[in-house]
Amino acid sequence: MKKILISFFLLLAPLCLIFSKKAPNFIIIYADDLGYTQTSVPMMKDRPELGHSLHQTPNLEKLAEQGMRFSNAYCPSPVCTSSRASIQFGMTTARVGCISIHDVVMNKRQVDFEKKLSLAEMLKESGKGYISGFFGKGCTPLGWFKDHGYDETDFIHKHPNGNAHGDWWEPADKTLIPLDDPKRVFSLARTSNAFLEKRAKDKKPFFLTISHYALHVRNMSLKSTRRKYLDIIAEREGLDEEIPDISRFDDNAGKMPAKLRSHWERANYAAMMEDMDTSIGMVLDKLKKLGMKENTYIIFSSDNGGGASNNPLQGGKARMWEGGIRVPMIVAGPKVPANSQCDKPVAQWDYLTTMHDLSGSSAPLPDNLDGVSLRPVFEKGNKGRLAKRDTGFVFHFPAFYTIPITSYRNGDYKLMRHLNTGEIKLFNVAKDMGETKDLTKSMPDKAKSMVRKLDAYLKKVGAWTMEEVYETRLEELDGWINQYKAEVSKYKTVLKENPEDKDAKERLRKAESQIKDKLKSRTNMLENQASSNWL
Repeated sequence: MKKILISFFLLLAPLCLIFSKKAPNFIIIYADDLGYTQTSVPMMKDRPELGHSLHQTPNLEKLAEQGMRFSNAYCPSPVCTSSRASIQFGMTTARVGCISIHDVVMNKRQVDFEKKLSLAEMLKESGKGYISGFFGKGCTPLGWFKDHGYDETDFIHKHPNGNAHGDWWEPADKTLIPLDDPKRVFSLARTSNAFLEKRAKDKKPFFLTISHYALHVRNMSLKSTRRKYLDIIAEREGLDEEIPDISRFDDNAGKMPAKLRSHWERANYAAMMEDMDTSIGMVLDKLKKLGMKENTYIIFSSDNGGGASNNPLQGGKARMWEGGIRVPMIVAGPKVPANSQCDKPVAQWDYLTTMHDLSGSSAPLPDNLDGVSLRPVFEKGNKGRLAKRDTGFVFHFPAFYTIPITSYRNGDYKLMRHLNTGEIKLFNVAKDMGETKDLTKSMPDKAKSMVRKLDAYLKKVGAWTMEEVYETRLEELDGWINQYKAEVSKYKTVLKENPEDKDAKERLRKAESQIKDKLKSRTNMLENQASSNWL
């Protein structure tokens, strides 16, 4: 049915193009594992300390000067996979049916994402002739992005683009990425610029996603950029000696003095950040050169909080504190005030509804979306009035491998519930962004009210429960263990008959190793289930 509707709206495209003004373009630049305070752009202009004192991101600074920074922007999840599914379909992770990395319940229920309306498909339905491109890291459950309406992708490898494609040129063969293209930042820019050049020629409106592999580990950077930061750090630390440029992966890793190793890691991370910023600048410069900048909305953000320090925010990647889900966001484009700031809470699941509004599409949207159009705040900042949200901001994270917490922000307040113990915390994150003062005892009625609203939402969307996640994970692990035990039995029988069968010996070794690994995973999950830790 979805494909039939898209075909219908495509038939209307020529008429829409004749009778409407040129639709705006959209570029989403999506960083990986970039924390709230990891760029040199403070997300609050009156708090310069929120900009990183070492990392230099001049192109993002320029983008913020041209547009609007958001002090209260949220990604959908503290990990990549669920955020990337949520942003595509304009739904919270609970509603979209993908709550974490390796979502066992999603797999068991066989959630079909091709039945949901993606960003690219939504713009196709507008009938305005949009061409969509997606370059860089994808989303494992979504597979090949051309199956979700994207016309051009760089998914040219044996498997859809994932983390490994940021570490290897061809992950299946462990082909190394060229040293002059760390984390593919520069090839991403070149591919994106080629896409822009084609749109400049065919004059068609476009939607481009540039999904960076940086800053996900393994950290990589240009040697020249890294040398710059090694010298900066040496000077700041008052070191008399030069910090050698030796990584722990190099053949001569043993020559790096242990006392200097952490300095090298900091320099490599800072250099990777600047290399990504340089890549972003290459695309923005091309956009301007082609004369398309004035009619293009540019949205920069990150899929989850950073693994490095996010001070003053608590937590980071894979944690449901502000450091895990509050992320940088900068927007520039038509009618977006220059050098402005918006303090209203927004989420990445708002992007689909926002782009539908800004594109001028009259095609109906699904009625089960969580996003609202951000157009009022894009144009008026804090004076803009957003539509009323269904419930607020729900971040559901029943993960079996780390601290499982569901967070819920409504207005200035954020409620957190530990999914192993049921314990509740409540913070006023407008005044206390570091989440240092728990208000559950002083505001019990507020906490109870938010719990009721949260539970009603989770029930309405059929969100996975923590119990279901743990049970399904055990089923999965036990199934694998029994499978490998059967293989062990099989190959032991083979070896009884033919003790010199090399293939059987190797298969037996692998099956026994898999049993050991799965038993360890089982133990780890049970330990996680028993944990009451918050950080």
